Amino acid sequence: MLVVSLSMALTPLLTLAYDRLIAPRLRMRDDRPYDRDVEQDTPIIIAGFGRFGQVVGRVLRARGIPFTAMDADPAQIDFLKRFGNKVFYGDASRLDLLRAARADKARLFVLAIDDVQASVRTAREVQEHFPHLMIFARARNRAHAYQLMELGIEHVSRETFLSSLELTGELLQELGFTYSDARSTLDRFREHDERMLQESFRYQRDEKKLIEIAERSRRELESLFARDAAEERRSA
Repeated sequence: MLVVSLSMALTPLLTLAYDRLIAPRLRMRDDRPYDRDVEQDTPIIIAGFGRFGQVVGRVLRARGIPFTAMDADPAQIDFLKRFGNKVFYGDASRLDLLRAARADKARLFVLAIDDVQASVRTAREVQEHFPHLMIFARARNRAHAYQLMELGIEHVSRETFLSSLELTGELLQELGFTYSDARSTLDRFREHDERMLQESFRYQRDEKKLIEIAERSRRELESLFARDAAEERRSA
C-alpha cells in the first residue's frame, strides 16, 4: 500500500518535471519567423506539403501550372527546399500568413494538412476571409470528412479510401479481371460509397441509424454486383 501510494503521489510530479525540464532539451526547436511573402501570385495554394500535397504539386508542376505551397513544419520545409521545391513556411490557419501567401489572388485552395484540427481550423479561416476560393480538401478518414462537410466543403477526398481502391484494382487484375472490368467494379463501389457517405453524414451522431445505413449499404452493394454479373452472363 505504501509503494502504491508513493507511486501515485510521485507520478504527476515526475511527469511535470519531464514536461518542463527534460522534454524542452530533447526537442529540436526552430523559432525562426514564418515567411511573410511569396514571389508571385499563383492560381493555386496547397496548404500542407506532406505526402499528399507533394503528389498534387508534382502533377501541377509536370503540367506547367504554378502554385504556392505552405507547410508549418520547418524540418519538412528545409528538406523539400533541398530538392528544389518552392515552399512557403507558414501556418495556413493564420489569416496574416494566408494574406502573405496572396490567397486573395488565388482561385483554388488544396487543403492537405495532416493534422485534423489544423485542417478544420484552416478551412474555417479560408471560408470566412476568402470565400471566393474553391476548397479541395484531403480527409484522413470518414470522421474528418464529416467535419469538413459540415463546413459546406463539397470536394472532399478520403486519403485511405482512394489508396485502398487503387490497391484493390491491382488485386482484381491479378485475379484475372481485365483492366476495364476492375475499373468498372471500383467505379461502381466508389459511387455507392460516396452516396452512403452523404446519407450517413446526416446521422453521424446517431449510432443506431449509422448501423442501419451500413447494413442496408452492404445489401444494396451485393445486389448491384449480382445484377451486373447476371447482365454479363446474358450478354455472353
